[in-house]
Amino acid sequence: MKKAATAQFVADKVQKTDAASIAMIKNFIDRRYEMMWDSALWRETLATTTYTITVDTEEVTLNATVDLPVSARWNDMEIVPMDYQSVFQIDPTLFNDAGSVTNFLVLPRDASGNAMIKLLRKPDKEKSLLVLGKQKITSDGNTWTTSSSTDTDVLPILSDDGEPKINGIDNALLSFVEGDILEHMRQYGKAQVKYQEAGNHLAVARDMDNHQSGRITRIVPQVESFWSVGDFE
Repeated sequence: MKKAATAQFVADKVQKTDAASIAMIKNFIDRRYEMMWDSALWRETLATTTYTITVDTEEVTLNATVDLPVSARWNDMEIVPMDYQSVFQIDPTLFNDAGSVTNFLVLPRDASGNAMIKLLRKPDKEKSLLVLGKQKITSDGNTWTTSSSTDTDVLPILSDDGEPKINGIDNALLSFVEGDILEHMRQYGKAQVKYQEAGNHLAVARDMDNHQSGRITRIVPQVESFWSVGDFE
């Protein structure tokens, strides 16, 4: 459902069809869409990026489009994230060891806001690193009207003709935005009802993403690199 149509639908329901109210509703649409984008690893929000990693590289700055690293592949093997506490408890030498990369740590963003990771171990050969990442939400790139945002320095995420990339969230978006405009009108009880309705619609959208689309759920055991065959004998 296009942004302009969504805004007009909500405006008609609450009988706030003046230009200022519709502009406010469009701003609510952008904020709620951004919230839903951030709320889950929707398949439409994931993408891969590739990096050439030289010998002894420890920290990797990810592409500016990447919001969060999810998983990665090194030398045709998956490497999974760890946290600092686990590394210290299990094998602190991973911080200084060189060899084939086995895991990665998620680091704070750099000064430019780019996501960063730290490789465990330092690679002893130059190879390609494939990273699966949650993408940053961006403007849809179409023509927009500045009235879609109350802040002229912030471009709207969706143009008037733009539609959300995430499948199945239209009903949730409508309910959230209707709740926002009702809350703006100080009709807090009615707003809470719409928020509850929106939560139910969002659960349906997540079910569609997880179960109704082509996806296989598997349990994959992971054996950390510090274990050897002899440890299980």
